[in-house]
Amino acid sequence: MTETPASPTDWSLIERWDRDYYLHNTAGKGEYGFWAVDRMDGAWLTMADGSRLLDFQSQLISDSMGHRHPAIHAEIIRAMDRYGHVFFGMANEYRARAAKLIIEDVLGADNWAGRVRILASGGEAVDNAITMARLYTGKQIVLSQAHGFHGLSVGATMLRGYRNNISSAEAGGPVRDVPGFASQGFMPIPPPEGDDFQTNGELPSIAATRAMIRTVGPENVAAIITEPMLGAGGLFPHPDYMPALYALIREYGLLWIDDEVLCGFGRLGHWFGYQMYPDIHPDIMATGKSINGSSLPSGAVIASKAIAQFFEDARWWSGTTWDGHPLIAASIVGCLEAMLAEDMIGQVQAKGKIVRAGLEALKARHPSIGRIGGSGLYYAVDLVGRNGQPIIKDDRYTGFTGDLSQNPNAIIGRECAARGVFLGGFVPNTVKVGPPFIISESEIDTGLAAFDAALGVLEEGLGF
Repeated sequence: MTETPASPTDWSLIERWDRDYYLHNTAGKGEYGFWAVDRMDGAWLTMADGSRLLDFQSQLISDSMGHRHPAIHAEIIRAMDRYGHVFFGMANEYRARAAKLIIEDVLGADNWAGRVRILASGGEAVDNAITMARLYTGKQIVLSQAHGFHGLSVGATMLRGYRNNISSAEAGGPVRDVPGFASQGFMPIPPPEGDDFQTNGELPSIAATRAMIRTVGPENVAAIITEPMLGAGGLFPHPDYMPALYALIREYGLLWIDDEVLCGFGRLGHWFGYQMYPDIHPDIMATGKSINGSSLPSGAVIASKAIAQFFEDARWWSGTTWDGHPLIAASIVGCLEAMLAEDMIGQVQAKGKIVRAGLEALKARHPSIGRIGGSGLYYAVDLVGRNGQPIIKDDRYTGFTGDLSQNPNAIIGRECAARGVFLGGFVPNTVKVGPPFIISESEIDTGLAAFDAALGVLEEGLGF
């Protein structure tokens, strides 16, 4: 790995403070690994020891414009010269500019979006979307996909999928949900079939969803919330799935909440994932991550013209202290103006073809690759054993118990890191390849080469 001069930071002291005082996510105390980042530039992370990692996963499929993109960085600095915090009851320049960019410049041609509220996270955007759907319809039930992920805040975590809970370090140990889960009003529908599913008729997931709507009663259902490509679950739906589900939603007069927090603003090679399908559009859309390249905590909820007018005509007592924060809005302005000026959607499409071709070449050489699903610059690579089945039996139904360090995605992550590349996954058998939009062809080659070598190590351990 390329070395850079060591930072003057006393990293031994920082590690002690981090271990002693910070409340960590997802890892228990005994398994927490101190991976300290000293600085970030472009598609690269410089670690505390001076080594560098190519970020081939955009961290959480989130840092779409790379790290410290100059246009975003510059706009934040300009905003800081004028603004600190401006509460939502007052307007600021950047809030208005960001709203105009989203509604008119990005979504204007689709002619459905009415208004946007800028928030501090994608999970908050989902919570707002759920609340809006219930208030607008006067109905309570929200249906969500199994294997879906919509955030870890209290409202979002009630949607069945990967959610806020505590799992045991013991294999098969207990999983404790947040008390009250699942609260009345949230129900799961089956996950979509993968894009390689063979069918000559209606997809089973659609038939089951129709049956559930009829059983519950459409008069009780406010909305169905979906992801264009399941983020945490790493699942790219069958091409028939979304058009069929949309038809079902319209047939029964439900609202469609489109969770584009991960896929929106370019990740799948379109501004939004729903645009992969003709003649459909959401009623409410939750966004985040790529809205500003994750340069600052960000999210937004976008409402259709009719729903936006309903809330504008009323006094909606809602919001948090940081709604429309000028520095967050400035980061959105810097990001979207740069994306428009640089034809970033076209770049994602072109680079996505290179990544896809490289992954297909790996699949031809590695029998451990069972399926590749995705679009643009987000691909889920499913790993299988010698029998062609998922290596970890629970697969996407995992409870995240036991020794996670031996899961296939963790093995791939360690082996790639040893070769200077950050890559891994969330569910046990799936690796998520999602480099930043600004990645170069030579950096793509570097990432694929590390993945190639890591697959070889995995297959050797599995006895291929």
